[in-house]
Amino acid sequence: MQTVTRLLPVYLLLICSFGVRAQTISPECAPAQEQLRSAESAAAHNDWSGAATRYQNAVQMAPACVEAMVNLGVVFNRLNQPDEAIKAFQGALAKNPQLFAAHLNLGITYFRSGRFELAKEALGNALKINPEHRQTRQLLALSLIGIEKYKEAAGELERLLKVTPTDAGTLTALGEVYLRLKRFPDAIASFEKALQLDPNVAKTHLLLGEALDNSGQTDRAIQELQRATQLDPKLPEGHYTLGHLYLKHSSFDEALIEFQKELQLNPEMALARYQVGKIYFQRDQFDEAVIELTKVLEADKTFRPAIETLAQVRMKQGSINEAIALLERATTLDPTWPNAFALLGRAYTRAGKREEAQKAFATAQKLSAEERKRLEDAVSKP
Repeated sequence: MQTVTRLLPVYLLLICSFGVRAQTISPECAPAQEQLRSAESAAAHNDWSGAATRYQNAVQMAPACVEAMVNLGVVFNRLNQPDEAIKAFQGALAKNPQLFAAHLNLGITYFRSGRFELAKEALGNALKINPEHRQTRQLLALSLIGIEKYKEAAGELERLLKVTPTDAGTLTALGEVYLRLKRFPDAIASFEKALQLDPNVAKTHLLLGEALDNSGQTDRAIQELQRATQLDPKLPEGHYTLGHLYLKHSSFDEALIEFQKELQLNPEMALARYQVGKIYFQRDQFDEAVIELTKVLEADKTFRPAIETLAQVRMKQGSINEAIALLERATTLDPTWPNAFALLGRAYTRAGKREEAQKAFATAQKLSAEERKRLEDAVSKP
């Protein structure tokens, strides 16, 4: 099974939750002492807007006070203003390029806003100052995952595990990296170690199930996915993944139930809705199949599998003209799609349009030959 693309792991992101710490007033900050104390008090009461105003006042009164700049950036993060936070941290680094807290918080801010390449740079700078800081290295590994540098991420996580071999979150993150690198035995071992330490994490069971399935151990994979959805019935993509495994076992009733559960949680998931429509088609429940597949195409008119299946449903229903109209639109949208032309040829044949059918079949054959040639060329390249 193709591993489902998902969001970055969340196991290690507690480091992204941080507050403003009380500070010893340095000489550079002395002119703004009252504003700093007032800002700390506001932050302690979760008055982030008030804290921001006071830290801004402190920076104006004491421009060399880098501690105030860093704390201002932290407060802007609390206010969900990442660009303002970044300016504050960069301002602190302009004054003191060796300020570890500014590099770390800058990296955290970039990471949280999805700017993983910049996060990698900032966190790397932080580690140059404090190479043993574990949380910084964790976040660096996740940033590397964000830019799909999985081998580098694996190296960082393996290095962390040498120091803390019983950290379940790091083991799980490493397992997901191995999964993406298609190192399935290593992924399985990593997830199993994580579950020995913390057996009730639904997502880890889901990921273990994916690794087992990719290793050809579908029965065990189903057991892990069942456990995952028992632990967390609302686990994102949990029911879809379990449904996909049931399909591999030709357990269509169970698969349909899981895809429908996924749609209850995520009605916009086109893949789950397509699978529901396809199962209805296989059961000869054509009216139900049309409803589901039409919904898929309303959301994405280029969804190829839904177009093909809906065209086949229409032909089974005897609605040949509707099948032809659907496939003619599909071949106009994508004139390089051999399956669409082949189905169109079948529909034309059913409609008695022999000349059009011959042209469609010829085009399908030509496109298929070109596609095979491209694949052969790609395989033969060193």
